[in-house]
Amino acid sequence: MVKRSYLGLSVLVLAFILSASAPAFANDKCNVTLHHDAVLLGTPLQAGNYTISWESHSAKATVTVSKKKQVLATAEAKLVERGKEYNRNAIVLDMHKDGPFTIREIRPAGSSQAIVFYE
Repeated sequence: MVKRSYLGLSVLVLAFILSASAPAFANDKCNVTLHHDAVLLGTPLQAGNYTISWESHSAKATVTVSKKKQVLATAEAKLVERGKEYNRNAIVLDMHKDGPFTIREIRPAGSSQAIVFYE
C-alpha cells in the first residue's frame, strides 16, 4: 500500500535542511549546501556549497546562484509570505520519478518569506 502510494505521486516534495556556513546577510544573501544534484529553471547544479543572493522587486525577485564568486544561474522568482520565520536556510526540492531534483523554493533563515520558483 505504501509503495503504491509512493509510486502514485507524480511529485514528492522534499525539504532539505541545509547547513549554512554563515547566517543570512541583510536578508538578501545566504550560503547553503545542496546535498543532491538539482536543476534550477533548466540550469543544472551539482551537489555542493552555493551562495544565493536576490534583489527584491516588490513581490518578485531576481535570484543569483554563485559558487566561489562565479555566477552559475540567474532566475526570476516570487517572494511569498509564509507566516513563519525560518530558523535555518532550507531548500524545497521536487523529486521526479524519472528525472533530476528540481529546486522549487528557497527558505532563508531569519525571514518569513520564501523565494518561490514554481507554485
